[in-house]
Amino acid sequence: MKYIFIFVLFLCSSVLSGQNTGKFLEGKVSYLSSQHVYVQFVSTEGIQPGDTLFLSKNKAYVPVLTVSSLSSISCMAVPLSSVGLSVSTPIYARPRTDSKQASLDVVAQRTQTPIAVNDIAINKVGATETYKDHKSKVDGRLSLSSYTNIYSTSPSFYQTTQRFRYNLGLNVRHIGNSNLSMESNLSFTHKLNDNVVLHDALKVYDLNLKYDFDKTSSLTLGRKININMANAGAVDGLQYEKKLKNFTVGALVGSRPDSVYGFDPKLLQFAAFASHNIQTESGYMLTSLAFFNQMTKFQTGRRFMYFQHSNSLLKNLDLFCSFEVDLYNARDSSNTIDLTGAYVSLRYRPFRKLSLSLSYDARKNIYYYETYKSKRDSLLEKETRQGYRFQFNYRPFRKLSWGGTAGYRLQTPSSKAALNGYTYLTYSQLPFIDVSATLFATMNKSDNMDGNDYGITLSRDIIDGKLSVDVEYRRENYNLSNYKTTTLPNISLVTLKEQTADLSFSWRLSKKLTLSADFEGSIDADKNYNGRAFINLSQRF
Repeated sequence: MKYIFIFVLFLCSSVLSGQNTGKFLEGKVSYLSSQHVYVQFVSTEGIQPGDTLFLSKNKAYVPVLTVSSLSSISCMAVPLSSVGLSVSTPIYARPRTDSKQASLDVVAQRTQTPIAVNDIAINKVGATETYKDHKSKVDGRLSLSSYTNIYSTSPSFYQTTQRFRYNLGLNVRHIGNSNLSMESNLSFTHKLNDNVVLHDALKVYDLNLKYDFDKTSSLTLGRKININMANAGAVDGLQYEKKLKNFTVGALVGSRPDSVYGFDPKLLQFAAFASHNIQTESGYMLTSLAFFNQMTKFQTGRRFMYFQHSNSLLKNLDLFCSFEVDLYNARDSSNTIDLTGAYVSLRYRPFRKLSLSLSYDARKNIYYYETYKSKRDSLLEKETRQGYRFQFNYRPFRKLSWGGTAGYRLQTPSSKAALNGYTYLTYSQLPFIDVSATLFATMNKSDNMDGNDYGITLSRDIIDGKLSVDVEYRRENYNLSNYKTTTLPNISLVTLKEQTADLSFSWRLSKKLTLSADFEGSIDADKNYNGRAFINLSQRF
């Protein structure tokens, strides 16, 4: 199966949109995470960290991103506002004609980074898509990934696991110049030589058909997160929307995904919502209110109100928040008012060289795309998501940038308070060797993890515009509680002292075909070796 998949990849077209538009260079959003937006260009020559990237609206260029690091063909950027962006959204840069080709500052795409399905929807909040015609448009990505793990429990005993992942993201707008559109994001994962269980192997993150009755009303069938209720989770079923000037009203009926993001028709739900949207030259404001009734085997298990608000009307200030208030107690079938979910994010940019953000996360319905993570990365993700988080990025000089995050999780009946922090210092284009260096350090103190790690990353373009390479060294010192693996099924406390080396590269084989790889090896205090390899072949069309 995988050989057929590779053959199909090479048969796909390979034309990358990256032409100059006057003084602007056009690229496209290639990847989104909860903190950053990645934009791919044919070449990033003339673009430097701290530069502004723009979105074209009504024949004007609106600033939406600030470049924090870049490679020869890709930029990692921080959003300036909550304007919705999605994969393949055109983004424009104004290159500096007198600058040299910028080297890689920091790793542009860390394959270990967890990507929340909910956060992808949040990034689209505030986006307004208007179509003057019904001309068909197709964009998508087809990729094959290989994940290999080698681990040992003694210097002479090794075990290896390998799994493959096939991913298809395809969006077809106005199929055959009609009112019908389609969105999809599917992945299929299986381990080598293991029996495939379809329910576990196939993940459907997005799959729906949308029919536009006219410019103001539409009906969607399938799995989709409604951006008016971005943190309420996905809906499997029917969603209807009707626009009335600045207002949108709608209803949905269907089911919700189960705990592994599978389809379960027994988890019925229905809801109604209303939203108010204001668009101005300075920004937007969107407010939504929805009422949900969720059932299990036709018995109401939860009834709640969902409130969402976002705006970018104040200069350099962006706000997004959502709240869930339970209205029904299933244990005694009584009515109640109980705040059970909250998320608030505030981003402020006092001046061009400094950006600040503060967030509070107490969400329930969070699902992640499958990512390339170690056991430590997975634990760290769980320990740091909820609670308060402060983030900053400061670029005092053209080639120097400093940033970091600090998080605090409040004590709850099931967990104690937790602290975590991360900081980095990057200097781009070191003299004589043209290498970018990043020093970083992480600290975490919680029930399950207590310790720190630190290291250095060196990045450089090897073949200008086509091949970039990153080398990283990291030392880790963690105490892990309740640590369980296949080889250590029930250990209450493990002291993890490791040295890790990482080599990764990205090679643009053609304008739309990219090969990337990440090889990591670590050795602990007992001389046990662990190695991981991630290889990805990706074709856009």
